[in-house]
Amino acid sequence: MDAKGEKILNTTIYKRDIKWLKECDFLIAEVTTPSLGVGYEIAYAENLNKKVICLYEDNTNLSAMISGNPNIILVPYHNFEDLKIKLFRLLN
Repeated sequence: MDAKGEKILNTTIYKRDIKWLKECDFLIAEVTTPSLGVGYEIAYAENLNKKVICLYEDNTNLSAMISGNPNIILVPYHNFEDLKIKLFRLLN
């Protein structure tokens, strides 16, 4: 469903998200909770040679495919304020 409550086709979502990935300078993904879609987007962005930044709550058991990937910038955080500070430093 979109913001208006209208049903969006899966193919429309896929095409839109792939377009965004091709256009972006880097991808920021929240990976505290595993998601097949987010994992797909991370791999797709990496394949496009985009910088990938993964945010996650401290004490989270990340997938080894994320935590072991030297091309991904990992940003653990304690709370929202901590996250804002770390992202500000990273992006400036």
